[in-house]
Amino acid sequence: MVDYDDYDISSVGLNKTPFDPSALVGWNVRRPTRAAQRWSLLNGLAHGLVWAFPFVAAALVWRRASGADGDPLWPALLFTTGMLLLILFLLKGIFTPRTWWFAYTDRELIVEHGIVIKARDHLTFDRVQYVERRAGPIMRSLGIISLVFDTAAGRAVVPAAVLADVELIEQEVRVAMQRAAVV
Repeated sequence: MVDYDDYDISSVGLNKTPFDPSALVGWNVRRPTRAAQRWSLLNGLAHGLVWAFPFVAAALVWRRASGADGDPLWPALLFTTGMLLLILFLLKGIFTPRTWWFAYTDRELIVEHGIVIKARDHLTFDRVQYVERRAGPIMRSLGIISLVFDTAAGRAVVPAAVLADVELIEQEVRVAMQRAAVV
């Protein structure tokens, strides 16, 4: 008979050491390249400008419409909000490439991502229902592609990978799908 009172659960769920992807023997581990880091920064800048522009424009229009004797508080708050949004998106663009990696074999894929909350997606290629390539003009000019994997259990995204890895992964997914269709 098992005595359940002796079981120590004080360390259950507490990951005291971070997962080291280099310990994956036989896996192709990939971290963001310089091109992916550059894309992330440009993406953060573009999103920051898109979100900051309406606030800065509203501040300038408000200041112009209220004249020299108008209250400067609201235009200053709008302008500050726009600049804070720009800074936040730039910081996201700087730190996001430092927070993800992916690894793959001929049958499986692991993607870890997250700045505050770390998440690790693990999927086998024979469970993949759909693979989607995404590449905007900046990504295409830098030679990187985003991959989206849809399975019955959910979605996994590789934010930015080089073309050689993407083609190899897609080939392995096609082979796995053919194997699953034969069974």
